Amino acid sequence: MSASSNLFSNATDFKTFPAGETIFKEGQPGDMMYIVIEGEVDVLVHGKVVYSIGGPGGVLGEMALIDTQPRSATAVARTACKLVPIDQKRFTFLIQQTPYFAVEVMRTMAERLRRMNATL
Repeated sequence: MSASSNLFSNATDFKTFPAGETIFKEGQPGDMMYIVIEGEVDVLVHGKVVYSIGGPGGVLGEMALIDTQPRSATAVARTACKLVPIDQKRFTFLIQQTPYFAVEVMRTMAERLRRMNATL
């Protein structure tokens, strides 16, 4: 079980998204990341699905809290989802108090970068 799924398994501050709903759009400013506690999310770049993220413990939108660039992808609920929103303040607290959370976010980013590089 991942650090994210352990940290958020009893979360009550989740948001629900029905299947097909857009969570965020490519090009928009972003100030929130999300932890999937239930369901699946498709991530699209230029309208093409590049990967899917499932719960519990899946991470999406993390780049918004690491740099100040607009969203690099669109996220759409593939199934009905429960997502825990993480703002900058909570993200900073989590990485200070739970180093494994920070490592998990970095692993996720590295895995996605490697996957994208493999397609080039």
